[in-house]
Amino acid sequence: MLSNNNFYNHIFFKPSFKSNEAVSKTNPEEFRDKSICGNDFHGNLRAYRQFKTASDRFKFANPDGDVFMSGDEWAGANEQKNIAIVRIMNMLGLTFAAPGNHNFDNKGSKGYSKMLDYANFKTLALNIQPKNPNDLKNYSLQDDIDAGRLASSMIVEKNGRKIGYIGLAPSDLFSRLSTQSKADATDIKVLNLKETEEALRKEIDKLEKQGVKIIKVISHMGSDATKEIAQNVGGIDVIHDGHSHDRLDGLVEGKNLFKSPRGEWVIVTQAGKNGHEYTELDVVYDKEGRIIKAKNELKSLETLPESYAVKLMENISLGKPEQIGIIAQNVKSKPETVLEESPLSSFLSDAYMKYSNADLVLNNMGGIRSSLPAGTVTDRMISDLMPFYNDVHVYKLSEKDIIDVLNSAIEATKKYHRTGALQVSGMKYVIGKDDKVKEACLVKKDGTLEPLNVKNPSNDKFFKVAYNTYVAGGSEGLEKLNAPEKILYKCDRTETQMFIDYIKSFNNQPITIKEDGRIQKES
Repeated sequence: MLSNNNFYNHIFFKPSFKSNEAVSKTNPEEFRDKSICGNDFHGNLRAYRQFKTASDRFKFANPDGDVFMSGDEWAGANEQKNIAIVRIMNMLGLTFAAPGNHNFDNKGSKGYSKMLDYANFKTLALNIQPKNPNDLKNYSLQDDIDAGRLASSMIVEKNGRKIGYIGLAPSDLFSRLSTQSKADATDIKVLNLKETEEALRKEIDKLEKQGVKIIKVISHMGSDATKEIAQNVGGIDVIHDGHSHDRLDGLVEGKNLFKSPRGEWVIVTQAGKNGHEYTELDVVYDKEGRIIKAKNELKSLETLPESYAVKLMENISLGKPEQIGIIAQNVKSKPETVLEESPLSSFLSDAYMKYSNADLVLNNMGGIRSSLPAGTVTDRMISDLMPFYNDVHVYKLSEKDIIDVLNSAIEATKKYHRTGALQVSGMKYVIGKDDKVKEACLVKKDGTLEPLNVKNPSNDKFFKVAYNTYVAGGSEGLEKLNAPEKILYKCDRTETQMFIDYIKSFNNQPITIKEDGRIQKES
């Protein structure tokens, strides 16, 4: 593989360049273009305060530069907060945005269309189409297309160069939606990877016939799919990606630098998740629109000052944050792909137990989107921490259902690098060396333990089990939890409200959140 500097030396012969002026004096036929991109902020308002600072500084230095967001800008079903985020995005001077799966969390495509009504930026999505092309009256996104808020692609002219921009939503969008969001998105279809590649070829051909020689894709497809696109579809120069939460710093052949079918270089960027970083890309093209120099950097948002203008917009849209409690020490979130206990997820699961009247709780770590610092905690911080506001239902599950889904989550984590060990309350379990549940027991309300039969679990022994509507969607490893016929009742609080109310129940006494051994793994 080639390092960033080796990439320059091997392909472009020049290790760096300084400014548009210097490049133009060297060769007036070359075209230099800069851009920054954020992805997968997941409604983290702090990240927006800092990204506003980054975008202001970038646009001051590069008035013709592009500012992108490549999906999952907001998350969850808190409509008021999502509207506030769209209004903040209006302040960023975005060139274009692309939709991610979490943009559909609140009422599916209908809710997404409502959010676009507040946008003064344009969103691109080539591979979202009406499920019934002959019934556009009931296609929720048609009004956004008619108003110019949503398109498949756009052409922008810069310094005499036509640049084409294409947007892509994730092909696996429906597998990433909660049950409630899926029910509100029946009017749309999303092209699979092969269909998306074919649609891209046609769109690129259309753009090139209009004189476009440089094409950028703003994508939420994720790294695996994006690698396929970069190597299978000719004509693309840059893909600003999201969805898989990868940190792609520099330029490394085979990782985020690929050869297209035309033998031209394609650069892929992505900046992790939850707004800790963003990408800055600096590219020089020759007169035919081929990349001849490039520099890709991940830059920290956490070191930047927060925009006062964004804080003001937050307070206007959402009101001032309310203090709800005190956290005794910093609590770090964990990646959603580990086979171990996450203290924050355990605390959330305990909140489920308090407000659900269930025997036990099953949860996924992916619902926790950031860490929790020591000190005063506000409702706004919890909204950032877990922005989804998923409903919670209680189900009647058998002992076999429970052991099977614990095992299938472990298996999926190993296979897909997703899901993670299911987090629990009201039970404990041990993952053996063979990556199967070795021991498990129910923790009763009085603290006594009731062993579960992990080797031959019963189909006739039932428990009341609480979990949220995302988990109920049955994504990788959780298929058994997609069981609407087993619902006993819906809880009267969303999971986010449960978390807030649970913190309040400590009456401002410092709360210690730490591992307690409810999930163990044999080494």
